[in-house]
Amino acid sequence: MIKTLLQLAGLFSALSISAFGGGKVVLPSMHQASVGEYHWMSNQQFVDLFSISMAAPGPSMMVVSLVGLKACLPYGTAVALLGALIATIAMFLPSSILVFVVSKFWDEWKESPWRHTVERAMMPVSTGLILAATWIIAKTSIHSVPTALMGLVALALMLFTKINPVLMMGAAGVISWTFLR
Repeated sequence: MIKTLLQLAGLFSALSISAFGGGKVVLPSMHQASVGEYHWMSNQQFVDLFSISMAAPGPSMMVVSLVGLKACLPYGTAVALLGALIATIAMFLPSSILVFVVSKFWDEWKESPWRHTVERAMMPVSTGLILAATWIIAKTSIHSVPTALMGLVALALMLFTKINPVLMMGAAGVISWTFLR
């Protein structure tokens, strides 16, 4: 139990510091650790937790709390809640402290070539990490021709319309329940 709690704290503290471009850029690392390294859950369970976190109101990185909860669930409800709390604090506290400290100096470095280089470098890195996260979720979720078609339709709708993604998820759920079970 203590080992799992320490693993959660270590994992999410490290992910917190490396989450340039938003929390979703660390999904590949979170997935690899949760599924491949620590074996807290299966691929499908990770995707399910991610889907729940995206559909629920609140911060999109609620998946962190759900991973902490799932990792500690074998130890009972109280420890699972503690795991969720530790994972959440570990994910948000280190980066918040870093942003606070850096913000004190960022304006002073306004004309620095170093600042402009860092800003330009972060965009392609963040984009690549977001694409990696998308790939992990897609390869677990898309497992047949119908699910591939649903994924392509959802992508097209997101790119070319302003339909709420939660409505698309609801429609996909109804379609899956009706035709794919």
